[in-house]
Amino acid sequence: MAGSVTIKDVASHAEVSVGTVSRVFNNHSNVTDEIRQRVLKAASELGYHGRSTPDNAARPPTRGLKEIGFLYYSHLDANVEGSVGVNPFWSHILHGAENEARKSNIKMTYRSIGDVSYSQQLLLSTIYDMRLGGILLVGPTEPEVVKIIQMAKLPLVLVDNYVPRISVDAVLCDNFEGGREAVEYLINSGHRQIAFIGGPTLQGPRPINQIYPIERRAAGYRTALLDAGIPVRYELYESGDLTSEGGYQACQRLLAKNIPCTAIFCANDSTAIGVLKALHDAGKSVPEDVSLIGFDDISTSEYLSPALTTIRVNKEALGSTAVKNLVARAADMDAVSVASILEVELVERDSVRRLTT
Repeated sequence: MAGSVTIKDVASHAEVSVGTVSRVFNNHSNVTDEIRQRVLKAASELGYHGRSTPDNAARPPTRGLKEIGFLYYSHLDANVEGSVGVNPFWSHILHGAENEARKSNIKMTYRSIGDVSYSQQLLLSTIYDMRLGGILLVGPTEPEVVKIIQMAKLPLVLVDNYVPRISVDAVLCDNFEGGREAVEYLINSGHRQIAFIGGPTLQGPRPINQIYPIERRAAGYRTALLDAGIPVRYELYESGDLTSEGGYQACQRLLAKNIPCTAIFCANDSTAIGVLKALHDAGKSVPEDVSLIGFDDISTSEYLSPALTTIRVNKEALGSTAVKNLVARAADMDAVSVASILEVELVERDSVRRLTT
């Protein structure tokens, strides 16, 4: 049913004209708030997703972007990866996006949308009220939320996220190769018993991370082990919430199993910071007793004791590339969706010890 809904259906359901629906979807100012809310509610109730058909041609003008929204969202707890304002990972992405937008005289507006994502009507109303020309949707966003935002019919690029089977542009780092390189580095340093602490997982025969980039890092971990002839042992696999506190608790659970491991690969640096403290509190030294490697290379990682070996993500490039792709999408809304994968690099510091053989 939802796939065949047109703007005529929305207009009929909202008891307004097709022209009024078009004006709402195109974010025109000559529509009252009451009418706007009625149209958005009708679209939500009918499951209208804005698919291109002869009866459904309403689309915002794409003569050029003047203002874009940097919308942050996490479908997990609000503390996951932190907010853009306090977490250096997201703030660097924002900085890169702002610098690129400034080159084209595009205004950047930041907003966290977790507080309005529970309601299609409220989320769409918020986006329309911001009067944006395009959207950078940043963070681990649920597919359902992505579909709702697509209903706004604005140029859209996912940042540090990818949603399979949904046609939408995305920019993210090479999470798989980064995970594989991290574990290969540990293996080449003589480690064979390597644990992994990732993000929140789904229940099933094996742990599957809910967040796409983290699952790709986990896939790199598994591939590196198998390529070296080392079996994947899920008893050395712990989930967390990608915060330092979550890393601390996950490491405590790992240590409580009393399963020997000489190294731990963490899905991000925030997790690794918590793991480092948990190991210290348990009387274990890094890297003498346990080697540790992270992912992201946030600004505090090199100042830890020991300095953290990690996979560096060019966070500013994620933001700038996303803006460039958004501009390209605005120029051609019918182009094939593109996922841009940015390279990563291993940064060797002091938290990994080479084992003697």
